[in-house]
Amino acid sequence: MSRSDWRILQYSARCSRIRFIGILPCARIPFDSPIFDMKTFKKTAVIGAGAWGTALSIILSKNFGEVSVWAREGEIVDSVAASRENSVFLPGVKIPENVEFSGDARRVLQGAQMVVWVVPIKYLSSAAEAFAPHVEEGAIMVNAGKGIEVGTWRRPSEILEAAVKQASSVGSIMGPNIAYEVAQDRYAEDIVALTSHSDSVLAARAFSTPSFIVRPSDDVVGVEIGAALKNIVALAAGFCDGMDLGANTKAIVMARGFQEIYRAAASLGAWSDSFVKESAILGDVLTTCISPDSRNRTTGEHLGRGLSVPEALKLLKGRVCAGLETIQICRMFEKLNVKLPIMTALCDLSEGKINRQECLARILGAREAAADA
Repeated sequence: MSRSDWRILQYSARCSRIRFIGILPCARIPFDSPIFDMKTFKKTAVIGAGAWGTALSIILSKNFGEVSVWAREGEIVDSVAASRENSVFLPGVKIPENVEFSGDARRVLQGAQMVVWVVPIKYLSSAAEAFAPHVEEGAIMVNAGKGIEVGTWRRPSEILEAAVKQASSVGSIMGPNIAYEVAQDRYAEDIVALTSHSDSVLAARAFSTPSFIVRPSDDVVGVEIGAALKNIVALAAGFCDGMDLGANTKAIVMARGFQEIYRAAASLGAWSDSFVKESAILGDVLTTCISPDSRNRTTGEHLGRGLSVPEALKLLKGRVCAGLETIQICRMFEKLNVKLPIMTALCDLSEGKINRQECLARILGAREAAADA
């Protein structure tokens, strides 16, 4: 895939180790252009065999002749081979015959023109570095995990760009994604943003089905930052549930939280259109804040009821709470003088600096705190 339709200007800005990427658009190619012929797109690879990785492999199997999934757990490979089901993470959902699960990274990546990374953000760098030698020259890299690398504050696309230098483009696919619903062909919308406009369009077509609509975007920063910070807002929404504040208060906190997400993303160069015109980003926030299956919302609810962070995490039984893993990014935005009163209040609560009543007072006073910025 060529980058000739975009000129990419990279420049560095020393703001708490964040690297900004400015993109200057040239001529854009229509979504329905005949040059995006899916018949030439033969194979895709999925790295990660959890519920979401498995669901995406099912979606991709409808547009690709061959889909290969790398699974760390041997029992998943055996389960799919025996029953065409991922009995560990997505039981009860049949996996098409053209989807292969394997523990052999070389086999999975061989010939793949697109690689979809469904790996927890804290493991993405090590996984990408380990698998990079097996990635085909010019392959498209699409991250499907949500979060920011703690400490370096690198976005997923920055991690992939650094590790897989032979890639045609890098970026992420994001949206309100409940794996079971997507795998069962219930209607959903996503957005995919890559560093090449033509690759964004091609990836959108590669993922799209009649029930899973994926729209291309050029705003990699907005898509990735929005997907990461919505988990922190979900903690605040759950906190409202735990404090039994009612639907009205929760709705206001969610709305103000969305404003904070946009304010943070805009400070890093995100485009306003991504938050105003695209349903997937707002939908992702709403789903995570409302769904009873949301680990972030549930953890926030436990905090609102007075549990400590260790006590709340123990109830997850080993599952990840991405909001708590990402919440330290608030300190970076403090250095950038970006006011995020709701997120910062949750960050202080998680660190034991304030109690839940003080946290509540700051959340409810978020409008005034932001106005004073």
